[in-house]
Amino acid sequence: MTNWLIRRINKNKYLAPAWDWIRHYFGGLWNRLDRHHIFLLAGGMAFSLFICIIPLILIIFSVVGQVLEKESVWNEISVFIDRVIPYEDYAAFVKNMVFERVEEFRLYKSLAGIVGFVGLFFASSGLFSSMRTVLNLVFRIRSRESAFISKLRDFGMILLVLLYFIITATFLPAMSIFRGLNETAGIFEKLNLEFLENLAFGGFSFLIILVAFIIIYWLVPHGRLPKKAIFLSALWAALLWEVAKQLFGIYIAHAVTLQRVYGAYIFLIAVVFWIYYSAIAFIIGAEIGQLYRERKRQRSSPVVND
Repeated sequence: MTNWLIRRINKNKYLAPAWDWIRHYFGGLWNRLDRHHIFLLAGGMAFSLFICIIPLILIIFSVVGQVLEKESVWNEISVFIDRVIPYEDYAAFVKNMVFERVEEFRLYKSLAGIVGFVGLFFASSGLFSSMRTVLNLVFRIRSRESAFISKLRDFGMILLVLLYFIITATFLPAMSIFRGLNETAGIFEKLNLEFLENLAFGGFSFLIILVAFIIIYWLVPHGRLPKKAIFLSALWAALLWEVAKQLFGIYIAHAVTLQRVYGAYIFLIAVVFWIYYSAIAFIIGAEIGQLYRERKRQRSSPVVND
């Protein structure tokens, strides 16, 4: 029955292209889940990313402690935590935990910066090496660079990520100030355009994630990838990340039983799961980009290379 239905679809000039598209992308992605061991690779990437969090926090404290007063430091940290942790209850828990140590970091800001930079360079080097290994596997790129050149690329990516973080961090306080002014004046409420406010801030957050994925897919793997494949990979990875953020936020908001059982430890569980899922979204986005490359190659050549 199934084979008969598939043959009927393939003979229909309207349904055949749609069925071929579904079979190529969904079927191809299903096969790659097992063949490329996506969940295992995501676990390795998540561990490397988790290791990078500690030195990154030290650097943030050092930088803001050098240039800002205590009250401003609190505001900057609050904005950063709200963006990194998209769930209000757990963001508040982290703020309370961090603010208790802000003054200590201000007193030892130079030492925190040195330790953070050294730790971040080594930890991030391992993270980008893991990303490169995964992307080379997904996009079928053979690495011909020496270990020394690859390590230099890793350090360059670290500097680029820090620069991107600084640039985006300059916009976040401005967005927060605008939101605060709007809450005070009630501009959107008077015009009944609250949804525009939510759309603007949500779109800005999505754009930050999208650009970050584009940079990684563009610069991390060995070799040049087609621009459209890079954009599709980044777009799908960002969409998966955003959808999961919304669904996981709903789940956490209603997980009253978990909060009673685990208390504050539920935050650690949420962060670990979130980092792991982000790694999965990153790999699946790359797989979709590779499937696009293969489909385009099939259309331009009668020979199919699988």
